[in-house]
Amino acid sequence: MKSAILKLVFMCLAFFIVCNSLMAQDVVIYNDKSPAWIDPAVMVPAAQKALDTLKIQNEVVNAADLVTYMNANKTGIVIMATGIAPGEIFKNQGNKDLVNQWLTGGGIMLWTGDWPFYYFDAPANCPGAAGETSVFGVIVTASTGSTNMTPTDLGKKLIPSIKEHTSQRPIMLKTLDTNKFNFESYADDGATYADPIALQAPKMKGWFVNMHTWPENENLDQVGKDMAEVIKNRFLVAPKAVDKMGKLATTWGDMKVK
Repeated sequence: MKSAILKLVFMCLAFFIVCNSLMAQDVVIYNDKSPAWIDPAVMVPAAQKALDTLKIQNEVVNAADLVTYMNANKTGIVIMATGIAPGEIFKNQGNKDLVNQWLTGGGIMLWTGDWPFYYFDAPANCPGAAGETSVFGVIVTASTGSTNMTPTDLGKKLIPSIKEHTSQRPIMLKTLDTNKFNFESYADDGATYADPIALQAPKMKGWFVNMHTWPENENLDQVGKDMAEVIKNRFLVAPKAVDKMGKLATTWGDMKVK
């Protein structure tokens, strides 16, 4: 009788742990290779501080660990804190690229710095819009100079800290409409451009979140706050306390330490 009760208790505990891990989404911050379009020595601590303040578990990863995380967390959340996508996840090969498959399957990526996937890393060399064309199928970014961005009602709700700002690399709203993207504008100029903005290319289950590209009149602490708030209020299923031991407690963490 006692063994049956113990077995039942164990099963219930195991069920609770599994359900809790399924509800949670760990956040990783990519910071590894150079060059970078935004200073990671400032951006990474700013993002970590903001996530810690909101009690969102997070860890900084290199390119190899980013691959492990994305493979283990099909609907995970990644902050690209340098404006660079490493060749381990992006090779300018369209649907064959890990990042394309991950976003299509439900992954969430926040990007800051400059043009999405504009970088130099063998075997892909993608200046300007070449990278985003490979991932999204179309050019969605404009190079505008300083364009004023005013927070939308949705932006104010999801990102309470957001302020009026300028952007040099906003997303073109008409292009998203024409190409049947789903999107949520968090700040825009009222008609043409938006930044920050979350978008889904056709057939994409995940979200790509363009965050302050290129940040001009906002310091990176503010960018970090905006990132953390939109993660918590829009994309995080169930926030978890920050693990001060430095290891994530889900499948990703288990894979990493093996």
